[in-house]
Amino acid sequence: MFGTPTQVTDRSQVFHLVWTYNIKDLDKRKKARCACDGSTRGGKVRLLDYTYANCVDHTASRMFYAISAAENLLIFGADVCNAFSEAPAPKQGFYIQPDRAFQEWWVHQGRDPIPEGYVIPVMRAMQGHPESPRLWEKWCDQMIKTHQFTPTTHEPCLYTGVWHGEKCYFKRQVDDFEFAAPSNKLAHLFYDALDDHLTMPIKRQGMVTLFNGIDIQQTRHYIKISAETYIEKMGTKYLELWHKEVPMTAERPLPIPTHEAFLKAFQQAEGDNDPTTMATLQQRYHFGYRNGVGELIYAMVTCRPDISTVTVKCAQHSANPAEIHYQAVKHAIKYLVATRKDGIYFWRVTPRLDLPDHPIPICATSLHGQLPPHIQRPQHDCLQLHAYTDSDWATCTRTRRSFSGIVIQLAGGTIAYKTKLQPTVALSSTEAEFMAACDTGKMILFIRSILWDLGIPQQAATILYEDNDACTAMANAQKPTTRTRHMDIRYFALAEWVEHDLMILERINTSINMADHMTKILDRTLFYRHVDYIMGHIPPLYSPCYATHSKQPCPNIERDQTPDDLCMSDYATAAAKCCIDSYPWTLITSCSALIQSNPHLRAIGLWGGC
Repeated sequence: MFGTPTQVTDRSQVFHLVWTYNIKDLDKRKKARCACDGSTRGGKVRLLDYTYANCVDHTASRMFYAISAAENLLIFGADVCNAFSEAPAPKQGFYIQPDRAFQEWWVHQGRDPIPEGYVIPVMRAMQGHPESPRLWEKWCDQMIKTHQFTPTTHEPCLYTGVWHGEKCYFKRQVDDFEFAAPSNKLAHLFYDALDDHLTMPIKRQGMVTLFNGIDIQQTRHYIKISAETYIEKMGTKYLELWHKEVPMTAERPLPIPTHEAFLKAFQQAEGDNDPTTMATLQQRYHFGYRNGVGELIYAMVTCRPDISTVTVKCAQHSANPAEIHYQAVKHAIKYLVATRKDGIYFWRVTPRLDLPDHPIPICATSLHGQLPPHIQRPQHDCLQLHAYTDSDWATCTRTRRSFSGIVIQLAGGTIAYKTKLQPTVALSSTEAEFMAACDTGKMILFIRSILWDLGIPQQAATILYEDNDACTAMANAQKPTTRTRHMDIRYFALAEWVEHDLMILERINTSINMADHMTKILDRTLFYRHVDYIMGHIPPLYSPCYATHSKQPCPNIERDQTPDDLCMSDYATAAAKCCIDSYPWTLITSCSALIQSNPHLRAIGLWGGC
């Protein structure tokens, strides 16, 4: 890492040191880190190569957990000690000026004291130099590839390979690793193989519980990701200031008040640009508005899609917030603290008996609230990608632009989601829906590409659920309308993707289109109807927990079977044991013809009640 102390006449390549101190959230270790000052203010750095280094995308990270749950794998974490020192030095070549702390460490290593005026040549990459992250990434990538693990094209931080005869997955985020494998033994063997390339052994973390600020809970039936640790740390500073002053419903809280007067004032209010007024508001509410919105954004982009709409709408007023916008942010922060244990659930196909059996999540809505009568909610296999899209036409009162909502799911939970203010004004609801569907199509192609590289190809076209008939006709049948002739040609790429069997739009009832949650602020009933499915609170049909959730014996359903493929007697036997008020509507409505023709069901009045 470091060469022999020497004297130099040209001080332009001598960097000063910067020390950072931290307490690790995982094990509360106190950690000191030495880095060189490679910032522009130092004036020493010269860039002779590219500096970009990949970091794992949040969508790809959620895909990793979803696939691990669907394939019944365990996830093991590891941390590379002093990772950058494994990579070669930057092209510039530089020295560091030792300070007192560095000199004490130098002597503690059994070396002679550094003479006054001497500098230390740096022989490897060092944290702080702009080229070091890229050098480490390239070196680490080659190390992983030597063990026949292949990265995906569009997400280079995700790998797949066969290790000792078992298919495994690997994810890296700078110097933090996650390895998904069927057993602990395979993970240890893989990390042992990586140790052979490193000067310092990898720190094994066992089954991962916290990774880059995201809490991971691996249980018998599901893998749950949440931001509980982050939210607790973020909410602590508000507890003594105003946290107890914000009113909130004890049961089923909402991220923002939904009464009409508040929402109207929230959308139409304009803040004062006067610095004195803004400083007064900040002092009164004990936080900076942009800081509060930023804290919401981190939770939102990691694993809290339930606050997506509120966060985006609050962020629209970051330039000059009014007092009511401060109140909305405070309410959203308190909602996060109140629901800090919540997260996204990805469901296993078969239980892992070697893991603890945690209870399934509690749903905030009844079975009737989850699925209104006579409406069938679609069911999918664990590794069958499917998406929902929606738009709220011209609801931005200042610009008259529309909001797009996107939800993409895998393994019973959401892996990709977005609330987006559309870039142009839509002249009709069909145009707004088509623009939202096009954005969803681009995300679908990205995810399909990653799944293909990971060895999970989507054989059939990905189903994109849409609640606008004109939009589905334009995409599926290339049916033109007079209202969309002026649209930008790039949006009609959606029709080409459908033509190539990459995706297909299907009509869905608006009441169960969960992307509706991403476009507008909903009342309590609709909010929790969609959030329970978006967050994966409700086990999918393939999960053994599905029968527990519905509180009724569930017929033995094969994963590849649809309800209409099942034997009539299975449904008759299961339905005859229950009451119409509690039995899952997904089973009843999917077999209406069977119910009508079955004497057992007619005998208990099921058909008449429907």
